[in-house]
Amino acid sequence: MKPITRQHPNKFTRNIRQNTTFQCLVPLPSTWVNLLEPPTSSCYDEALLMCQYPDGHWAAWIPDFGEIKLHSGQFCRMS
Repeated sequence: MKPITRQHPNKFTRNIRQNTTFQCLVPLPSTWVNLLEPPTSSCYDEALLMCQYPDGHWAAWIPDFGEIKLHSGQFCRMS
């Protein structure tokens, strides 16, 4: 059996992966996100980002809960 060797990505591929990852992490208004820790156990685990505050937090809306202020570590983009 041949050993499996992993090829290192070239400079072009590495830059594409870095740029794609960076773009995926940038939250935008009107984007649905998954909440990593919903505020209550009975509310939805998804929120709609509305706008960003000057301090970097986000105003978001959770169905059947209402408006909430989130920081970027409390949510991730839906896939």
